[in-house]
Amino acid sequence: MPDPDLELVKTCQVAEGQDFERAFAQIFALYQDRVYTVCFRVCGNQEDALDAAQETLVTLARRVRDFQYRSRFSSWVYRIAVNAAIDVRRRRMDSPRGGIQTRVGHDAEIFAESQADDGMSDPSAQAVRGEARAQVRMALANINPRFSSLLTLRYIEGLSYEEISETLECSLGTVKSRLNRAHSALRDYLERREDLGRP
Repeated sequence: MPDPDLELVKTCQVAEGQDFERAFAQIFALYQDRVYTVCFRVCGNQEDALDAAQETLVTLARRVRDFQYRSRFSSWVYRIAVNAAIDVRRRRMDSPRGGIQTRVGHDAEIFAESQADDGMSDPSAQAVRGEARAQVRMALANINPRFSSLLTLRYIEGLSYEEISETLECSLGTVKSRLNRAHSALRDYLERREDLGRP
């Protein structure tokens, strides 16, 4: 399938001044919501998500001319957003306020619904479907951010294994292996919460 953003990206790469601003404004409009969604799920709170999304969009504006067409443009954007969100979340965890509890957005139920629709028999999928939305939100905000980003790309953004492979620049086998580990991490977190008797 041809990249639907190809001509717009090419325009950005050759344009200058106001022409560039107009062309990039179209990219901004196309991606700002998707970038924020990824950052929000990985970071776990609005403040950090806004920081990560801003970093992503600034990076896009600065580096769009460097895009080499070795992947779909959307995969490149997701890669930048995931890396920015992970960096922001790690900086938060290393800061004095790193122990503050975070939350993910209200529609994390999409994650559970998408996982149910995926036809998976993995025990973690069953665990997610059986847990309250609040527990799923908390889990996404507290497990390894690389796992959070994988689960977000797969079940909230709806990327295929092939698209995730392209986004993260790794093999299909690696994607599947990491997703299995992410499912296990999510399941283990939810089970620990249950064992502690927390809501």
